[in-house]
Amino acid sequence: MQPARFSRRTSLWIAAIALGMAGCGRKATPEDCGVIVDRYVEIELRTLKVTDPSVIEQRKSEMRRELKDDLRTCPGKRITDSMLTCVRLAETNEELDRCTRW
Repeated sequence: MQPARFSRRTSLWIAAIALGMAGCGRKATPEDCGVIVDRYVEIELRTLKVTDPSVIEQRKSEMRRELKDDLRTCPGKRITDSMLTCVRLAETNEELDRCTRW
């Protein structure tokens, strides 16, 4: 199966979420920022009916490379533990978006 490709618009959307974290809480770590990207990829691939774990991991790595500049500026942005929990539990990209817009 060919790995799913996301549009440039999708990449920008992920970057906006990662960079748009604001409010009370703590400073995001590089791992926190990676969780957001990884969760987005998981949800998007599930929507496309891609379930092969190796394809999912490959796409996560690709997205992290594509967003490396954005992911470098993400750490230090404000994030809450409840926001991160919401991201981990999100089942759709709309839910994920709501998690990061608090």
